[in-house]
Amino acid sequence: MAALNFRLATEDDAAVLEQLINTAFRADKTTQVFLSADHAGIDVTDVAALKASIASPERVVYVGTDPQGRIAAHGSVRRLEDGRAWFGLLAVDVARQGAGLGKQVLTYAEEYARREWGAARMEFDVVRTREDLIAWYGRRGYRPTGETAPFPYDAHGDWRGVLRDDLYFIMMGKDLVDSSVAETVER
Repeated sequence: MAALNFRLATEDDAAVLEQLINTAFRADKTTQVFLSADHAGIDVTDVAALKASIASPERVVYVGTDPQGRIAAHGSVRRLEDGRAWFGLLAVDVARQGAGLGKQVLTYAEEYARREWGAARMEFDVVRTREDLIAWYGRRGYRPTGETAPFPYDAHGDWRGVLRDDLYFIMMGKDLVDSSVAETVER
């Protein structure tokens, strides 16, 4: 597994990120979200939305680059109240999925939120039918909180007939414990 280098995204990255994120989401060939594995025309983001996220003072959008400086992964984190942070839109280049890059992106988000904001907890939502993804996060210490949120079907009007009709989000979270504190507690 090659180690990624992380940096904050710039507006100049938006077109590359649009391609990376949309391709990564289209690569899901299960029917955990879509009615069929044929959803090649679906876009989950666009350049304008990415530029807005990058410019937002409420959010940090970052990229993971390979040793040659090419963008290989994306993530974002947003500061919440009460020492919490929100993780979002994890995407890894399709050709590099399964190589541990997603774990690096998530770890970076946790470390950033803890270091920059003093966050003690990371939270996010995931479509409840994404069993493989929920299990992946579970292996990284995330657990469902018991809270749910409706799926925004209205925001995806052009996806009608492509999305399953039983979707909603489950909230997941993990307490972020500083490893030096954990080592002290274990001794």
